Amino acid sequence: MTPEEREELIDSLIDGEIDEADFLRIEAEMSVDPEVRALYYNRLKLDLLLQREARGGVDDSESGVAQVVAPAAAISPAAPVNILQRRLTGIFAVLAATVLGFVAWSVWNPDSIRLGSPAGLAGKLEPTAAGFAILHGQSDAVWEGDPLATGSLVPSGPLRLLSGVAQIELFSGVRMVIEGDAQFVVQSAMLVQLDRGRARAQVPEAARGFRVQTRHGDLIDLGTEFAIDAGDEAARVEVLTGEVELQGQGAAPQRVLEGDAWQLSDAGVSERSDSDSLQVIGPDAFERQLSSQQVDQRRRWQQRVASMREDDRLIAWYQTQQTSADGRQLPNLAQSDSQTAGAAAIVACQPSSDRWGQAGGALDLSRTGSRIRVDVPGEFGSLTMMCWVKIHSLDRLYNSLFLTDGHELQEPHWQIMNDGRLFFSVKKFDGAEGKRRRPDKYNFYSPPFWDASLSGQWIMLATTYDVQARRVSHYFNGAEIGSEAIPADYLVPRVTIGPASIGNWSEPMYRTDPQFVVRNLNGSLDEFVLYSSALSGSEIAELYRLGNPAR
Repeated sequence: MTPEEREELIDSLIDGEIDEADFLRIEAEMSVDPEVRALYYNRLKLDLLLQREARGGVDDSESGVAQVVAPAAAISPAAPVNILQRRLTGIFAVLAATVLGFVAWSVWNPDSIRLGSPAGLAGKLEPTAAGFAILHGQSDAVWEGDPLATGSLVPSGPLRLLSGVAQIELFSGVRMVIEGDAQFVVQSAMLVQLDRGRARAQVPEAARGFRVQTRHGDLIDLGTEFAIDAGDEAARVEVLTGEVELQGQGAAPQRVLEGDAWQLSDAGVSERSDSDSLQVIGPDAFERQLSSQQVDQRRRWQQRVASMREDDRLIAWYQTQQTSADGRQLPNLAQSDSQTAGAAAIVACQPSSDRWGQAGGALDLSRTGSRIRVDVPGEFGSLTMMCWVKIHSLDRLYNSLFLTDGHELQEPHWQIMNDGRLFFSVKKFDGAEGKRRRPDKYNFYSPPFWDASLSGQWIMLATTYDVQARRVSHYFNGAEIGSEAIPADYLVPRVTIGPASIGNWSEPMYRTDPQFVVRNLNGSLDEFVLYSSALSGSEIAELYRLGNPAR
């Protein structure tokens, strides 16, 4: 954020014209930067002086906001006023209304003026997610439009699986495997509209009555496993276990028992004359297939990591499944001559499953105070920070990814804001040099990328600091989500790191209250990589493709 942007946001805040997104931005700035708070105070003080001038100097004492908003009535309508006074009175009226509104809003939302208060922001931005099913797994799936991520909520509206296989798990407990080419809509946890394509469903007792709606009629489960092939002419049904009921258009309901094969068509419900099996893979077999594929993919990834460890640009590569014998340290896997970082220390973290599904392969950072301590000596020009994380929720204003102790000059900070934006900065000015002149750093924000629908999913995050190109870029799952030029005044040609924490913060230099200091990442981490270079977008996309367990 440039100084000009800060001034504009503060003016918007005082004018009562700021929107929620900009309010969050300036609130975040004020919570960490005393100079921004001082700027806000000075602007507000100027407004108060204008108000006093408008009152003709009737009150020249120091007063708070509550005293300032009163005097509109103190100006007698009969009192002689000149043009300037009238104009100032008008300005005052607007300011008074703004201040009154701000005070009223603050009283009504007391947390809103506690800068840095996670509770206040979390209350306003309570994450929500909508849907009736999770995409449990997929194999070679090609979707029409944007691809769907494994583990994500199945969106509402028509979906078309062009090819491959996908398994959805409805909130009712129904597991359904769908083969492409298929077109369907998840209408609710108990209803799927299948316009075209093959599917096979396992329905638990708790979901008895689950319905599949086709163009030719409905299938109602009565506690079973069945396969269905919906086409233009008919919807063929095969009951594998249990029984179902078929409801054709204008026809009487028909019970179909295990081993039977019937169909729905415009002619009604009829027993099929063909003997062809629908041959749709079941949920259990599909999960075994996915598990086998994931093991192969993990093996290929580790083989690739072995070859990448000698990259001269590599500073550190920590994989949390590779701990020391006592389980307290993570060795630095980087083998380049330039790497100087040592092993990382594990503090209060709990083991959890990694992104490959291996028990104990990741570290859970949710416990208050937990972190991974590192020490990275030396100076670097450009940087790339990359990690695989699983976030449960962003329940703090700042959620740490990588924070240097104290945040001294030339040191980087990498975090996620509670509104889902990536945050990166490098400290440029200290108090002596920058005080009363400018903020001590420039904050680079990505657009919001995280919401509650991503809770519990493994994702890859990366940020590059490119000194040569004077640019900071943010990446989510291998794709660039934001890029911004580094203002000339805020370029730090040589970055230092030193002692730092992954997933929390240690020893902040300007505030020590626990609420500000504790920045646990509420989630797990299974890989962290640091390069002394800004990787290209294609390199980051390749790292994601190779390391993604849900291809």
